[in-house]
Parts: sequence; C-alpha cells; structure tokens
Amino acid sequence: MAEETDFIGLISSFLGPASDDVAGAAANAAPSPSAVSSTISKDDDDDFNVLPPSTRVLIFSKDRPWQLQQLLRSMKLINNNNDSLDDDASFLQHVEFFIIFRATTLEFVEGYEQIRQTYDKVDNPVKLCFLCEGERIGCAALDAPSIPDNMEDNSFSYLLEYAVNTSTPDADHARRTPSFVMFLTDDCVFLESLDIVLAHAIGSLQYKQKDRVFNFLTRLHPGISRSQTRDCISPSPRDWQYHSLVPYLNNVFDTDAHASAKRNDGVYLYTTKSGSIEWNYPFDLSGGVYRHNDVQMILKQIRTEDECINQDGLAHPNTLEVRGNKAVLALNEKFVQNRKTLSAIPSRPLMVILAVNRVQDICRAPIAGSGEGRVTIGTITNEESDSIDPTNLSALLKLLQNGHHLDLRRYLLTPYNSSHIGDVFLCDQHNGLQSSVAQGPFPDVSVLIPVHSGVNFASHSITSIIMQYVDELRKPLDNEATGTQSSLSSMQIVIVDDRCADGSIDVMIQSCKTLLDSQPEVSLVVLDHRLEDTILDQEQKPKQHLQTKFSIAIDVISSKSPGVASALNTGLKHCRSELVARMDADDVSAPHRLITQLRFLRANPSINVVGASAVIFSSEADESKSGCTLLPHHAHIVRTSLTLLDPGFMAWAMLFTCNLAHPTVMFRKSAIEVIGGYDESIKCTEDYDLWLRLSDKDCRSILCLPFVGVWHRKHNRSNSVTNSSAQKKEANEACYRAIKQILHEGNNDEELFDLDHVSMLKDPTVASSLVSINDVARLLVNIESSFLHRHARYLSGHEIELIQHDCNARIGELATIAISKFGENNPNQFKFNSNEGPCYVWKLWSDRLPNEQFQRLSLLCHLATTS
Repeated sequence: MAEETDFIGLISSFLGPASDDVAGAAANAAPSPSAVSSTISKDDDDDFNVLPPSTRVLIFSKDRPWQLQQLLRSMKLINNNNDSLDDDASFLQHVEFFIIFRATTLEFVEGYEQIRQTYDKVDNPVKLCFLCEGERIGCAALDAPSIPDNMEDNSFSYLLEYAVNTSTPDADHARRTPSFVMFLTDDCVFLESLDIVLAHAIGSLQYKQKDRVFNFLTRLHPGISRSQTRDCISPSPRDWQYHSLVPYLNNVFDTDAHASAKRNDGVYLYTTKSGSIEWNYPFDLSGGVYRHNDVQMILKQIRTEDECINQDGLAHPNTLEVRGNKAVLALNEKFVQNRKTLSAIPSRPLMVILAVNRVQDICRAPIAGSGEGRVTIGTITNEESDSIDPTNLSALLKLLQNGHHLDLRRYLLTPYNSSHIGDVFLCDQHNGLQSSVAQGPFPDVSVLIPVHSGVNFASHSITSIIMQYVDELRKPLDNEATGTQSSLSSMQIVIVDDRCADGSIDVMIQSCKTLLDSQPEVSLVVLDHRLEDTILDQEQKPKQHLQTKFSIAIDVISSKSPGVASALNTGLKHCRSELVARMDADDVSAPHRLITQLRFLRANPSINVVGASAVIFSSEADESKSGCTLLPHHAHIVRTSLTLLDPGFMAWAMLFTCNLAHPTVMFRKSAIEVIGGYDESIKCTEDYDLWLRLSDKDCRSILCLPFVGVWHRKHNRSNSVTNSSAQKKEANEACYRAIKQILHEGNNDEELFDLDHVSMLKDPTVASSLVSINDVARLLVNIESSFLHRHARYLSGHEIELIQHDCNARIGELATIAISKFGENNPNQFKFNSNEGPCYVWKLWSDRLPNEQFQRLSLLCHLATTS
C-alpha cells in the first residue's frame, strides 16, 4: 500500500552528521540532507510517543538455565565487560523482567541461581524477578531477592497472573502497570539487542496504523517459508504494507549508541487472516508483543471458558498458547470492531528459536536436527559445537558451568527459512572467523555505478555509499559480533559515464571529497580515465589507489557504447575486487547494506549473487499513478520488493518475473564473467537476462537476504517509465529463451509455444480464449516437470514443495480466469457429467488440488447465476 513519508528527512537520518556540508558540492546538487534534517524532529511527528512506554517481558523456562542465560546474553542487557548500561542511552530503563522458571533437580536450581547472581551483581538498571514454579528444591531456590513476600502459591497460572497484572513502583514511587507485554521462551535467541527489538515492536504498535495492529511477531520475517513445528511449507502472505520506523526510532534513541537502528529500520504489516500456519498464529509465546489490555482480555476469555469446561487453561505455557489462540478467535469480533486486524513483523531477522530439545510433553513438536532450517551451508566450522548433544539437558548445564556461549555472529551470517532451527553454534575461543577476505592491495568491495543523468539525486546516492564505509570506521570492532576479518577497510567506486551531460558525476565526486574532509584517516584517490585510451596497468593501479590502511578509490571511466549493459560491462573490467556491488545514481543504499552482503558472501562461497529487499518510492508528484500531489520534499512509497530466501525456489520464480532488484545486489565478478557478462543487445532488461542465464547454470547461485538494502527511486526519467513497452517486450523474450532452454533439458522439445503464451504465463488475464488458457496450463505443467528434472540433484525437498505449491496456485488462477472470463459461453466445459467433459485446466485444478472443491463450487454457483 502506498504511503507518504518525509523522504529527505529519512535520507538525512540515513547519512548522519558527516554529510553536513554536502550541499556545497555543486550548484546543481540535491539539497543538503542536514539542511532539511529538521523535517523530522522530536516534536513534529504526532504519531509517536516521545518517551518509550513501559514494557513487561515474561520469560518461561524449565530445566534449561544455560539456554535462559544465552537468551539474556543475546538481549545485551549488560555489555561484554559486565558494566552497567548508560541509563540515558538505554531503552531498557522502561522494561521489567519476570522469569517464571521450573527446576526439577538441585543442579538446575543452582544454574538459575548462578544467572540471578550474575545480574544482581551488576550495577544495572535492568532487574530480573525470578518466580519459581512448583516445588522449591534446595534452600537456595532464589528466595529472598526474587520471590515476593505476598506470593500466595507457586502454580504457573498464579505466577502468570501475578507477572501480568502486578503493579510496580516507578521513579516517583507511584504504582504503574505496563503498556505492553512481550512473551518469550528460554529457547529464543535474539539477533539484535532487546532495546532494538522492542523499539520495532512498540513502534509498530504505536504507528499510524496503531488502532489496527494487534501484535508484533518477533520470530517472523519475509524470508520465513517453512514451519518446522508442523513440518510443512508456510509461504508468507503477500498483502504487505511497509512502514519506516525512523521517526519513532529518532524519538526513542537520543544518542549515537543506536545510530544504525535510527537510520535503517521498518516493519511490514499484513492482514492476519490472510496468512496460514506460521503467519496465522496470533498469540505467540516465542517473541509475541501485545498491548497489556489485550493480554488481560485474552486471559479473561480463557478463564471464562475454563468455568464452562472445568479446566485450567493457564496451567502450563503450552496450554496457555493453545488456549490463547482460541481465545483470540473467540474475541475476533471485538478485535475486528476495534480494527485490530493486522500483524506486524520485522523487515529483517531479529530472532531464532533453538528447537533442539523438549522439556514438556503437552505439544509434541519435533526436535530440529543440526542444519535444519538452514538455506545454505557456509564454510565456518566448529568441531566443539558439533560434539554437543543439545537434547541432553545435563550436558547443556555443563556449558553454563564452564562459561561456554553461543556464537551469535554465526546466526547472523546464516540465513534460515524457518524460525525454529537446529543449529547450536558455540564460540570458538581459539580461532576467529575463517572466511575468504580480500588480500593484498585489492579492495574489499567494488561498487559499480553507471551514470546517465540524475543531478538532483546523485549526491544522495554516492553519499549513502560513502557512509557505509564511514559507519564501519566509527564503531569499534566487536570480535564476537563481526569476526576479526569482516570489516570494510577499503572500497573502490567505479563510476561509468554513460553519455552523462548534466554534471551528475562532478556532483558525486565533490560530495565524496566534502564528506571525507572530516575523516583524515581515510585516503581518497580519484582517477578520471575518461581522457585515457587504455585501462591502467593492473600492477600499478593498487599502488596509486591504496595509500593508507583505510582507503576509498574512485575510478571514473567512459562507456564504450551507449546503453546500461555496455556501461556495466565496461565498468566490470575496471572493478578490482572479486565482490562487486551494484548501485544506481538515483537510488539510496540503506545503512550497513554493503557490510551485510560482504560478510554473507565471504561466509557462503556457494552463493554468487546476493540481493535484498527494496523500497520503491517516488519523490515527485505523479498524479497519473498515485492520484495525489506530493510535496517536493516528501516521498511516496509505491511498493516494496520482497525477498525469496530459498535459492532453488527463486530460480523457479525467476521464470515468471524478475524478483531481484538490480541495484540491491552484490555478486562475484568471476561468476558474471564466466557466463559472458551482460548482453549488450538488450537495452532495458539486461539484469533479468543475466539472472536467468546464471540460474540456468546453477539454480542455487542467487539468494536474497531479508532486509531492506536499497530505497529504489521511480521518477519520470526512470528506465521503467520511459521504456516500459520495450522493457515488457524484452522481459518476455528473456523468459521465452529461458523456458525454451528448460524444456530442451527436460526433453520437451516438442512443446510449441510463443511469446503470447509467455505473456499469459505472466498475466493470465490477457488470455483471449479458453483454448489458449488450456495451452498455457499444459505449458506450465511441462515447465514444472522439466525444471524439477533439470535441477533434481540440487533442489532441497522444501524447495520442491514450494515450487509445486506455486505451480498449483498458478493453475488455480488460470482455472479461475477460465471460468470467469469464458465460462458463460462454454458452460459444459466446467461440468464433469457433460458429454464434452471438463476443460483441461479445470480438470487439472481438480486433480492437483482436490481439497479446493469449495472454491470450485463457489465459482460454479456464480456461473450458474450469471448464465
């Protein structure tokens, strides 16, 4: 859904204080971000509370003190030196923690006591209240400091009601109840600090759509496509709305301690009922965040139902979750009446759940094995981690006693398509991150930017790239979080002059110089090759470019021929790094985009191209599209390109549409060169053709990470606007070539199809007859069988399920259009008892999806009433 937002203010928050003087780069440069940074201020945005409201975090744990310790550690409640956090910089001063734990042996009790003492010893605003469920074993069962004197009993239901409803004194000694409640189980692991996660959650629950958002589901993100607990695929819904949380984060975080969160975060909203399985589980104890009054309403509903069935629905965390979801359904009318129909999820992974053991027997969820949920296998190894049996709770207790911790960096580097995973990665205290890094004089990454025009946007584009580098220099190296060899110490920017005549390149270079004037430790070398006839000698170039430890080299070259493909091939020859990032002169890279992709490619050598999500926006009024006039300093969010995390499924989906935004990618130069680079005969869709050829060679070579990497600008001079007809034609031709190759490999050479069939595959509504729809359905089935045959050795079982699910959905769409568009003139074609028999696509849908008879019956009834 389109949304209006203050984009210049957003860019200002992206770029940070180092860009203060960019406005003087050139007379025609875009307005300085700092010059308009006041457009987002503390008091200007009425949609957000200035101060973060109080939040209560409830954690449930049984016999897993080590996993509880790792959960608390991943929250970053205290820093690595056990020092207290800065109260002024911490969101956590508004958070209360209640841990309801159950220990069945004295050893487990002592483990929980060790954790409590760790946090009590620290002079820290964060205090943990431990509530012991059931029989207290041993005299040291966390008594005086944690158990309230007025506790009447220690059943789970009583402790739960106490933790949810008790009021606590604030700084003025007034009693208060929380505004929000977060539920957690001890097998959760955060990938960001708790204050960042809660800022996402509370920001989404307080945003413009606050009256419609019911929950924030921390464990989900756009890359989730599987349910480990139910052992089935769980495709995400597609009715997304993207919302930037930058204004809220600016309100909450006053210091630079959370600079990255302030400049690069948003959430997705979707209609809860449109989801299924993982996406339609509204009451979630593994990371769900709710308004306090909604939680009270759910608990009251469970108690009301208990009186009728004589049960205790609050007696156990699992029964609480099951009954809680039933209560949400029962209360659905009230929630709908209050317009609470949306769920919010983060735009990037914030949590994983280690489903590696089981401590209860109510819900017999399967245990995840090592590697389960992992999309790709990296090169990092850890023999000690592999030797641990995570199902043995006593063995895990020894990890607590011996001071062993989870290696959080590995979870950040490993993409998962399920929130429940089976990997237990322990820190290796002897060896750093072993990965492929740039060596010698070559840069860590080359950024390739073709420039034809865009003087009004060029400054923002290049500054967003330079700030990726500056941000890495500003923050101290954290060996645990990033690894000792994962920093971005050198960068090459290759600007290709594609007949640029508006001064954009001069603006870009001047912006870089101005920005880096405040960074004396960074060496900037600019070499303009446009007057040279040949490429510089490769032996001499590194000496000229890299003069200090931290360096940025800018090479400006002329394209040999007109067109983007030629410019990219020319620029690729000048890229000296094996890892090349694409960027356009009118887009904006989100903070940490480059370092995120760089670390991923280093850790996952089997992947050749990694992309990201893109927020497509317009900064100009376009009444023909939006129907409204926007102020020049505002942006109009048109849509968001979502990621497909599973590479095999992405290769399949690529046959029908380009699902990889070109400006978001980073790729291995050698992989592009080996297939001949960009096809210069293609003028508009050179990227789509490249991805199709690369996917045909290796169906697992392209992957999209679930995070927003680029803000992708659409304007009247965009290629997709000025050449939309040519772009559509070339895209269909690229699909035709790819499908023809797939059918040839699958021994389906006899299949006859043309560009019209390809067009109908992409958009079935353009079908001109029932015969043509039947032909396209046959073609689709042949493509599916040929694709699965062609890549059988490389596709995972999960990817095969996703492909079959997608193919079934496409068949259902074809059948629906067939009866809706042509059923009135061919009614007997949709009856199984007629002499003619059902048409091919209708029977195909019935055979492949017998459980969708209700949808077919609905369509037949509609046909009967309109014929």
